[in-house]
Amino acid sequence: MLVQRIVASNNFRRSALLSNFLLFVCDRELSGRTAEINEKQIGLQVFGRTEGYNASGDNIVRSYARTLRKRLEEYFAGEGQKEEFLLHIPRGGYVPVFLSRKNDDGVSHIVTAEPEAVLPASSDATAASNAVAASIPSAAVLNSDFFKETSDASDRLLDQKATEERTPPASPLLMRNTHPEPIRKPRYAFNILMVVCIAALCTCAGYFGGLYHLPYRWLHREPAADRVNRAFWEQIFDKDRDTFLVPADGGLVMLQSFIRQHVSLEDYANGSYRTESRIAQGIVGLVQPAKADDMLRLTNKVQAIGNRRYTSIADLELTAHLARMPEVIPQRLMIRYARDLRIDDLRAGNAILIGSIEANPWVDLFQQRLNFHFSHGADFGGSGTITNRHPLPGEHLTYASEPNDPLLRTYGVIAWLPNLDGAGHVLLIEGVNMAGTQAAGEFLLNASLMQPVLEHAMSPNGVIRPFEILLSTDNIAANASQPHVLSERIGPS
Repeated sequence: MLVQRIVASNNFRRSALLSNFLLFVCDRELSGRTAEINEKQIGLQVFGRTEGYNASGDNIVRSYARTLRKRLEEYFAGEGQKEEFLLHIPRGGYVPVFLSRKNDDGVSHIVTAEPEAVLPASSDATAASNAVAASIPSAAVLNSDFFKETSDASDRLLDQKATEERTPPASPLLMRNTHPEPIRKPRYAFNILMVVCIAALCTCAGYFGGLYHLPYRWLHREPAADRVNRAFWEQIFDKDRDTFLVPADGGLVMLQSFIRQHVSLEDYANGSYRTESRIAQGIVGLVQPAKADDMLRLTNKVQAIGNRRYTSIADLELTAHLARMPEVIPQRLMIRYARDLRIDDLRAGNAILIGSIEANPWVDLFQQRLNFHFSHGADFGGSGTITNRHPLPGEHLTYASEPNDPLLRTYGVIAWLPNLDGAGHVLLIEGVNMAGTQAAGEFLLNASLMQPVLEHAMSPNGVIRPFEILLSTDNIAANASQPHVLSERIGPS
């Protein structure tokens, strides 16, 4: 059956959420329950939203619908290119349409399929997925507020980039002027310009003629820094796997400073840390004495801060630079706010996580694998501490920004390790504060600085082994100076 083959394909079987999205809308369409194919019901049944969630302010369904349409296009262009029928979800809605392949007249025809021909009717996405249980691997799905694009504009920019890359240059024949002006005699200035150009061409010909006898390898040698960095970035931006780019949650840092509690990954994933009762409990004692009405207003204001999506300018700049890397595959790059990420993403795709545990709790999933371990800031939102679990000779046990340090030294870590399923990769860019994260990002984007580390980490087959880099830099007015390596760790292949 068509839908079963789609969800069992390479593009779908690594993402239970995309599969459940497709199964839900197809089940409702083929069972005649199209009224249930709307944004709110999809959010409830597929993405675990609560009954009262506001679909207009939460674009998780729209975000995943864009990805779903791309994956369907890829399936029918690749694995499903011999399918007799096509499955399409038109923009502006979520109701699937089944089409026959183009006939001799070049026209695609809508096909009305019987429900039992593709999927059995079911009451929800979970029941529908049972019909293809053998084709979809099990995946943990948490009930939380997740998957909203940090910016619809970034999606449009990436789509535009992909379109520009696919658009061939215009043919000179098509650009030819069909009504040329009468030929005029060349002007004196034009003659002079032609003489200069000819002279320049002769000079270039002599120069390259002199290089003719030099080794061919020298003329076409790729700079080592560019070569090793390209190999690294091509493993991050894999054409066969989504790459999730996740900036830090600045709102979380502010909220923790108000409620004076560290938010665990579990609470962050299910959103319980933003509930009114949890916040009210945390801010007790901030204002004494306080009337009940005043405390309620304060609770609501702090809750509003916690619900806002803030990120630092350093993270924004780093995200923008990473999204423009030449190795980026636009249709595979997914920008996710930390609050919207899911474990399924870290299992199915590659990920770049920006920020330490204080601002991006998802890095806690990988902390136990690292030598340089981050701990929370002591003052709830202040600078954290890096613990060196296995110090080498000359290294310190801990690294932290000291308030009395005249150089205002700060620290960051870049870590490269396998993702949750072991087949993909995760890149961590962390700092004990914003300047530390900025320093780590600048170091990462500098090909010359990264070259020695990548050469140490590169195995003979070209695969980059897991590594960690501990960095230090001076922090002047929250801006990092040139970072330098304090220590590095290279893992086994």
